[in-house]
Order: sequence, then C-alpha cells, then structure tokens
Amino acid sequence: MSGRQEVTGSSPVNSTIFFKVPTERGKNKFDYTVWFIMKKEQNPVSLCIFEDIKYPDLFPLALNKAVFELFLGTDSLRARIIKELNPERVILHCRPYLAAVFNEQLSLEKPEYDVTINEIPGGDVFFVNGRIVAFGSGMTDLFNKVQKDHLLVKNGIPVAARISDQKAISFMELLIEIVADKRTAALFNSIKKISENDENSDPIDWTKYTDRGELLQNWIAENNITLEETNQKLISRCWQLIGLNSECIKDDFSKIPLRGNDPDSELYKGVKLINDNDIIIGSEVEVRSGTVLDATDGPILIDDIVKIEPNAVIKGPCFIGRKSVIRAGAKIGAGTSLGKECRVGGKVDETIIAPYSNKQHEGFIGHSYIGSWVNIGAGTCNSNMRNNYSKIKAWNAGVIRETGHRFLGTVIGDHSKIAINTKINPGTVIGFNSNIVTSEFPPKFVPSFTWAFEPESIEFDLDKAIETAELMMDRRDLPMTKAGKQLFKEIFHQCKQSGHKV
Repeated sequence: MSGRQEVTGSSPVNSTIFFKVPTERGKNKFDYTVWFIMKKEQNPVSLCIFEDIKYPDLFPLALNKAVFELFLGTDSLRARIIKELNPERVILHCRPYLAAVFNEQLSLEKPEYDVTINEIPGGDVFFVNGRIVAFGSGMTDLFNKVQKDHLLVKNGIPVAARISDQKAISFMELLIEIVADKRTAALFNSIKKISENDENSDPIDWTKYTDRGELLQNWIAENNITLEETNQKLISRCWQLIGLNSECIKDDFSKIPLRGNDPDSELYKGVKLINDNDIIIGSEVEVRSGTVLDATDGPILIDDIVKIEPNAVIKGPCFIGRKSVIRAGAKIGAGTSLGKECRVGGKVDETIIAPYSNKQHEGFIGHSYIGSWVNIGAGTCNSNMRNNYSKIKAWNAGVIRETGHRFLGTVIGDHSKIAINTKINPGTVIGFNSNIVTSEFPPKFVPSFTWAFEPESIEFDLDKAIETAELMMDRRDLPMTKAGKQLFKEIFHQCKQSGHKV
C-alpha cells in the first residue's frame, strides 16, 4: 500500500465519527489523539482517574509511577481512558510522593486537555479507577451506565462513579486520604511482614492492613450514595499486562482512522509487507532492505521517526514507539510493544518494553514486562517456560503466588540494569533500580536497590544509583530534576523501611 489512507465515516467499534484537526502538535505526528472524536453520546466534562489501595500488587512497576501510567498496547492506561472519553478536563489522583515528578512529566507532554494532579474538583465529575482496561466502546458504555451519585465497586474496590458538587469534593478527599504517605508507609511495612511470615499465603486483602474499607463505607453512608457491583476488568498483577497486550494493540489499531505508510517515510528496496492493510507506518520512518513486516496474525503500528535496520522481522500484533531503533536482524514477535526511544535487537516475543529502555544485542526476552530506563546486556536470555511445563509462580507484593500461566518470563522495574550473558528463570521479578551481575541464575525475586553479584548481593548505594540514572537520562536529553532525585530518595527510604522486600 502506498501513501496514507483515511478511514472515514462511523467506526463500527465505538460508534464515533472521526475528523482531523490540523493542529501544529499533530501536523506530522503519528498519534491518534490528534484525531478528535465526536461521540454520539455526551462526554464527561471532568474526568478523574484515580489510584486505589491495590497499587502494591503492581510493584515493582508501580513503585515510581501511578498505576495508570503503566504502558499497555500503544500507550499508557491513562491515555487509553482519555482517548475514548475525550473529556474537557482531567484530574489525576496518585500517591503524594509521586506528584512532583508526575507534574514535570505532564509539563513535557503538553497535553491538549486541561489536567491537574490531586486537585479537589468541583461540579459533576466522572471518577474512573486507573487500573481499568476496556475494549471497543467499553469506556463510553461505562460512562453512560453510571448514574448520578452512583458508585460501582468490584470486591469492595471503587471502579467508577458519577458524583457532583460537594460530594465530588469529599470523594476526592477520601481518595487522597486512602493513599496518604502514612498509609503508603504502612503498606510497605505490611509487605515486609507478609514476606517474612508466609511466602505462600492466599491472595492479599489489603483491608487487613489499612482502614480503607471502613473509610469508604462511612463515606457512602454519609453521602447517601447508591452502590452497585460490577465485573469490569481491572489490572491486578504485572503478568496480566503481558497477557492483555496483543488484544490492546488490536483494539488501539481499530480506533485509528489511518492506514498505510506516511508519504514522508522511506521503505527501501527489498522490504516485504504482508497483509499491508493492517500496517500503519508513521512519518519519517526508515525501513531498510530485507525487512519483513508480517501482519498476518495482527496489526503492526510503527510510530514516527522509527529506524528499522536491514533484515529485521516484525510480526503483528506489534507496536513500535516514536524514535525507537530496531537493530539489524532483530526478530520482534507477536504481542510485543516497544515504547518511545527504545533500542531493540536480538529476539523479543510477546513482551512489553516501556519507553527509554535498551535491549540492543543478541539474546532472547519473552513473555516479559521491561520497565523504563532498563538496559539489558548482550547475550542475556530469559526462560519463559518451566522444563516440566507446569504453571509458573512469581513474587507479588511479598508473596510467591501462582500466576496461572505456563508462559511467563521476567518483570523488571524501572532503572534496573542486567549484565551481559545473564540467565533469568521463568517468573523472575527484579525490583526498581537494581543491578544483576552474576554468572548464575539470579534469585526469583531481586529487591529494589540491590547490586546482585557473587558471592552475595549488597545494597545499591543511593547516590551512585541517582548518578547512573542521571547519566542514562542525559543520553536521551532528559534532565534528572530535583524532584526526580527526591523520588529516588523516597523510594529508597520506603524500601529500606520494608527491609528491602519490594
């Protein structure tokens, strides 16, 4: 397919009408947020995306970011919600210790909607849990379903609500109280107790360690709120993100009103496109000779300014983020998402690699979630299946838990580094800002701020950790700000309080 084609008219997926707005921001950018969506239903004026008490279950990925900032499909959970609902105003609710860095991130993003963090809202507000995953018109359907002063819950966890005026203000105050610093510290300490007492316990009920349930029930009674149960899907474990990624890529693709390759991109002689109707190539992309883009089993989306070196093979469903580089001979398997400015080589299969991470060399990573600012050394491989084909166990907030998966690789928190030729067992979880340096298999759980090497592991010096992160970020022309350094210190302190069990 040559040139760019536009999908016009109504989308069968979410009953929307697409039309392009020629803004400067969207002039040459592959990003379907520049295609404003005129919905047949009324959109929320104010949308609040919030965290709940379950955020420890998404550690280490959510140690240094709100749960709704986790990368899935072609963007964050937050972006997936906002793109469909298209609100006039967004309020983002997160743990207080994350707010300063989050504000800096938003100032760099320059979103086209009004956005604030942890602000007390007024008027009619639609509240949505940040762990929510919806497909097709699911978010719009949810918005239309929830009536005024109604709260949808799942197993006692708030999922969505439509609340107005003073009740909206008091609900936001409740949400802020639930994740206040004192309760975050208590949860870190609880993880320590859980991991020391019973590594194979049943699923964690965080209400045992906080007064969250009591706070919510009191607020419902005081404000005369109607309560309804829902079976809406919420992400509860890191490995669920891996399992849902293919479906999310397909869903995101179905909502993009563009097909084909941008005229400003260059596909060199010898590039092979298979099922090119399901391939989108953004602006200023270079695809070198011998590369195969195979969309037989799902779509391929390539964002702007991507470079794909010769003889790479990419199978859909797959997403490659803005300014990423695919090295020569790379094999990118189905179900893989690469965030912006990643550099990837070797073999990667059914894996999410969040923005700014590197796996440039030969080696295999499969059925895994790799956080941001991670560097994986040459020759590193993870196993994604046990030799006896049994289901895999993995660490989760202090507990070694059955995942229910026969295929599961590794979960690596942000800013961690993996040395060359490292061998990683199935279900291994590596924390935030850790270094793996060993000729043996690392432990199935490596705590945050660990320098792992033979004959034993030691604590990673905080100042050296910050210095390393600063150097890596500088290579992407991003500053390590005062707020960023303070976030490192806060996470280090919390991890130390928990006996480095997270």
